[in-house]
Amino acid sequence: MFFKFIFTFLLFFSYSLKSSEVTVIELHKNKSLDQLVLEQENNGKNESVVESEVLNLQDENTTPSDISDESISELNTEDEIDTTNLQEESNLQNEDLEDVSVIQAESIFDIDEIILQNNLENINEINSQTLSNEFLKILSNPTTEINDDDVNKTYFIIKKLYEMGEIRKSYNLIKETNSAIATDTKNLNYFKTIELNYLLSTYKLSEVCELKSQLLDESIVLPNFLLEKTDIFCLTIENKLSEAKLLNSLLLDKEKVPDLFFQQLLDYTFLENKEELVFENINSLQSKDLIFLYSAMLRINELPLTEKFIEIDPLNLSIPVILSDSTEMKTRIKAVNKSFNENLVTIDILSALYQSVDFNTQQFNEPKQTIQSFNQDNELAMAFYYQLANRQIFPEDRLRVIIEYWEFAKNIGLEKIAYSLTENIVKTFNPSLDTSKYSMQIAMSHISNKNYSEASKWLNFIDEKAISKSQLEYVKFLIELNENNEMNTIISFLDLLNNSLNNEANIRILETVDVLNRFLMIKKGFNSNFNYDFISDQRVMPSYFLIQDINQNINNLNNLNLLMLTIISMENKNWHELHPEHLLLLLRAYSVYDQGSLIKSIILEILSDLNVTK
Repeated sequence: MFFKFIFTFLLFFSYSLKSSEVTVIELHKNKSLDQLVLEQENNGKNESVVESEVLNLQDENTTPSDISDESISELNTEDEIDTTNLQEESNLQNEDLEDVSVIQAESIFDIDEIILQNNLENINEINSQTLSNEFLKILSNPTTEINDDDVNKTYFIIKKLYEMGEIRKSYNLIKETNSAIATDTKNLNYFKTIELNYLLSTYKLSEVCELKSQLLDESIVLPNFLLEKTDIFCLTIENKLSEAKLLNSLLLDKEKVPDLFFQQLLDYTFLENKEELVFENINSLQSKDLIFLYSAMLRINELPLTEKFIEIDPLNLSIPVILSDSTEMKTRIKAVNKSFNENLVTIDILSALYQSVDFNTQQFNEPKQTIQSFNQDNELAMAFYYQLANRQIFPEDRLRVIIEYWEFAKNIGLEKIAYSLTENIVKTFNPSLDTSKYSMQIAMSHISNKNYSEASKWLNFIDEKAISKSQLEYVKFLIELNENNEMNTIISFLDLLNNSLNNEANIRILETVDVLNRFLMIKKGFNSNFNYDFISDQRVMPSYFLIQDINQNINNLNNLNLLMLTIISMENKNWHELHPEHLLLLLRAYSVYDQGSLIKSIILEILSDLNVTK
């Protein structure tokens, strides 16, 4: 019997503490929120995205050479998926293993232009975090110098990045390839729109106005009168209101449909005695391209941004929301929570905003009543618990608050945030016999924060009578996997899972585990004593030609095209939604893609996706 594994944690939480002194804990960097955000912008988006939410299986310089373990070494590379003879055929390929692991470096620009365009147009939402990270890495980091023949390919790549909400990556690629794409006159306006919107989204107003002037001098025309509106905006910044009003009159004559939201913001800018205005929605939004201008105009006028901005573009507009002092605090916290969970902001930015929430002394003196008073404002409650924990003088009180904090966060699906924020506090606790009943919970906390050696220390103090054997095996599996990075660890865990499952388990779980068993060559007799609820499988397989194309790229070791084709074949599905034969095909594909660098993370995603419960 197993709990949710891979990225989910146990129901009850506790802590242990140092038995001696009271410690003052420096939680995170002592810098302002704006400083932290500026530093992150200068360093680029946080790219240490975990390939698996909880488990960071591989460091950047490690290739999974242990793929050649006896249980997985001979993966089938034939065109057809032979589901009955997979192991037999794979065994025949053992002598070819070394050839499989030698793959020539390739660039996305090596792909035929028409094929690249078609592939990118057919890739939409990617539900796998591992595949999404890999795909974005390939798109945003060209491995070869771009020449004139690659101009169209560059446009396709930049366009895909922008469509995926990766405006920073698209902007950086434009800057990196500026000399190469300078001749692409037909797409010049598109590139300039991205540049301008990136600067607006990051609130770099001096650069916005400088670029605006350059574009006007070059007679550039941007869609939805973005350039004209930016020009008017820059004039208001320079307090040239008469000129701004004149240009706006000309704009109104040109626009067939007036941009009501822009006009509303502009009218507010012109007011001498400004009163508080709340823009609750953006019903008049003409284009997503204008949302970045709106956010900058709202911020400079000290007007609140609403959750609508996060809904429209959470990837790029979270930072403006986070930094907007006029925006409702719970909205800002919601934005920073989402950004942190998506690895868009650092723990220091998260902590800085949480600490900036203003609570009074009475609220801290009556914590239970304060928590109740928040009602459904979970964001404020999260910040309150965080500050309350750090205010405690005595370790026992700090422990009590943290336990409550974790439990509260668990119930609203924000345990990752609670674990991360309290990491420095947890490090002050040492395992002891007195705190053995909390050992499991503290170990899980350390695992969440990837402190695997610390988690191992707490295992020695776990009270095995207080937990199930499956819980203990699960924790050991998480730690061992990250300590040795061997495929055999996954195989051993699957063996345990095999022994715990029976025919009464969810049919999707049984199917998926059986596919993993076959792929990893785990010998397990297939039990055919099932009560079939249906004979026909409603899950859709990829087209015949797509399957053939995937198999061909497996055999030819065409890494990048293989990656895109497999992503296309998933059709925005989760792993558990795939037909078992389709899943087996993808496992075979990723066993050869980039020398199997993604296979372990993918298997762990699959296990997580199964959602196995007690």
